[in-house]
Amino acid sequence: MDLLQTIRQRRSARSFLNKSVDRSTLENIMADAANAPSAINMQPWEVHVVSSEETTRLSRKLLKRFKEHQITCGPGATQKIPDKFIERARRAAEGMTPLIEEMGTDFKTFVNTGSLKFYGAPAVLFVFIDDSFPPQRLTDIGSFLGYLVLSATGHGLATCPIGLVTSYEDEIKDALNVPETKTLVISVAIGYPEDEAPINRFRSERASSEEFVRWIGF
Repeated sequence: MDLLQTIRQRRSARSFLNKSVDRSTLENIMADAANAPSAINMQPWEVHVVSSEETTRLSRKLLKRFKEHQITCGPGATQKIPDKFIERARRAAEGMTPLIEEMGTDFKTFVNTGSLKFYGAPAVLFVFIDDSFPPQRLTDIGSFLGYLVLSATGHGLATCPIGLVTSYEDEIKDALNVPETKTLVISVAIGYPEDEAPINRFRSERASSEEFVRWIGF
């Protein structure tokens, strides 16, 4: 697939087929993602790949904790978010809601429990960074994530970055035997999309460049 076509066609999937992804394909995607730029080439990303029954086992553990603590999806902001960003999220939720209802559930339940079930994906990638790095190096993780989801698309797979799992970092570290000196940044569900699932018809809006670009000296 052409690179620009891949960039323009990539979408998050929130329902996956019960079909495993072979390790060699995931290794190729990791190798592609490793080409992402990073400050002085430190490449601070560390990835734990979980698949098959281990994915199901971890999901059960997270759902149990969710029932106990009811930590839900949200922006995690410590200050008021400007209205234009909130409006984008609101429109996305409004677009997804009727599709989710077609699947026999409600928005809140689908997003919260779905996130912790990794939307049925056969594999999940947990991306960590060492605590020694300053917050600025999260930009490197963002670059890595961008390369990763594009490579997955090029390999005929779908992805869905999931942030809610960071609220259950302790449980994930314990399950995966990850040292305390690592911070979980994000997880990525990966697999073959279930094209017939109503939710996978959803296409989020994208702001035009006029909304976020200032041109100086042109």
